[in-house]
Amino acid sequence: MVFDTYAWIEYFLGSPLGKKVEVYLEDKDNEILTPSIVLLEISCKAAKENWDFKKISDFIKIHSRAIGPGEEVIEKCGELYSDLKKKNKRFGLVDAVILTTALKLDAKVLTDDESISVD
Repeated sequence: MVFDTYAWIEYFLGSPLGKKVEVYLEDKDNEILTPSIVLLEISCKAAKENWDFKKISDFIKIHSRAIGPGEEVIEKCGELYSDLKKKNKRFGLVDAVILTTALKLDAKVLTDDESISVD
């Protein structure tokens, strides 16, 4: 299961939607993956909201495996981004990295963003 930025932020906010994230975190049969670009987005949100990013980052790294994009994701991301951007103007580069990562790993994405959800 690939967690996107939305999933982690909802979890840390303790929102009702964050409870769905908690279920996945508690299920030891799930391998949780967090693309490094998600950590970058959370870093920006933490700076904006004056959150302790180090504490958040440490938690994420304990409860999931942070993964970089890798060569295959980098190679395929542009094509996926270009194709999906034509269909959905809201589809962004970060979305493309997350979705390409999930597709490469044959994993689902935990998100509320309809443009990248494969769940």
